[in-house]
Amino acid sequence: MKTSILKTVSIGAIAASAALLSPAVALSPEAVTVISKDIASSKVVEVPAAVAKAIASVSKEDRSVAAVTAVTAAIKTHPSTVAATVTAAVKTAPEAVDAIVNAALEVAPNSALTIVSAAAEGAPERADQIAAVASKKMPTRSASFEREVASVRGRRLVSAGAGLTSGAVQQQALNIPPAAAPASVNSYAVSGGASGRP
Repeated sequence: MKTSILKTVSIGAIAASAALLSPAVALSPEAVTVISKDIASSKVVEVPAAVAKAIASVSKEDRSVAAVTAVTAAIKTHPSTVAATVTAAVKTAPEAVDAIVNAALEVAPNSALTIVSAAAEGAPERADQIAAVASKKMPTRSASFEREVASVRGRRLVSAGAGLTSGAVQQQALNIPPAAAPASVNSYAVSGGASGRP
């Protein structure tokens, strides 16, 4: 009984905070509550998929609000899924990257580098925008965000470069004349000495 009351109260608090963090509330409060409940009741391994499903299920105009609601609910109920949640949200709604990063930083400010890294992995074409949004939210950590984005770019370049060298290796024969037969050499042989030494 206590846990169901506590869970109901926490879901209500999540829905209320998601509504406050939402840029322009276009979703109904019932829809916000449904999204929050779905994500809160998901298993940890299913949270990124639940976030992506919640964002994809609404109209394009409401995606920003749904993304903020889903990310807020996921991080509050399952804090260990910060990176996977942000990546899933950014991949599903790249146009709402500002709102997603702001909401995630608001809910989990101690995971700022993880949030920036996950968002840059999910939307690499918007990495500079992600760093700018995070720097605006936390100006003292601006250099760290820039380094994190550069690190993500470096990993992407290395992984992309690995595909350039893969494939069949072809060798061509060189036209080198055969050398004389190898001569046996005894390194212990000294001129005039015993050649049978070990």
